[in-house]
Amino acid sequence: METTIRKFGDSIGVIIPKEFQARVGEKYQIHKIADTFVLTPVHKDLFADETKWYGFRDSITERDREWDESALL
Repeated sequence: METTIRKFGDSIGVIIPKEFQARVGEKYQIHKIADTFVLTPVHKDLFADETKWYGFRDSITERDREWDESALL
C-alpha cells in the first residue's frame, strides 16, 4: 500500500489508510531506520492489566528461554 508525504502547516505527515484501523488520538513513537520510518504504539501501563498477560508464561518456548538466558556478546 502506498501513501504520500504531505505538508500540514509547518510540518509534514502521511495519511494512514482506514484499513490499518488507526484511531484518532492514539500516540506513536516514530523511528527512522535507514530510509524507513517505523511507527510503534505507545503503551502506557503495559503491565497494569494482568488479564492481558494470562497464559503468557505458558507460551514461552524452551528456545525462547535459551535465547533470553544466553550471553549476548
